[in-house]
Amino acid sequence: MRIAVVDKDRCRPEKCDLVCIKFCPMVRTRREAIRLGKDGKAYISELLCSGCGICVRKCPYDALRIVNLPDELESDHIHRYGPNQFT
Repeated sequence: MRIAVVDKDRCRPEKCDLVCIKFCPMVRTRREAIRLGKDGKAYISELLCSGCGICVRKCPYDALRIVNLPDELESDHIHRYGPNQFT
């Protein structure tokens, strides 16, 4: 699974005319995959983002990128990590 993520330090919605939102195919089909968050920066819904990468190519400030998410495991965890520890 692929999704877009936002680098909040690079995101400049006041200067870019919100091209990530305007060109997102999910937004164009009335699903809010990208919207402005409470901080005024782009927020991407992990559930709605299709990972197409159009927003990444359109962003003039290089504030978006696509990341691959791991698939869900089909079996139980053998080990897991905790904060500053291995359990």
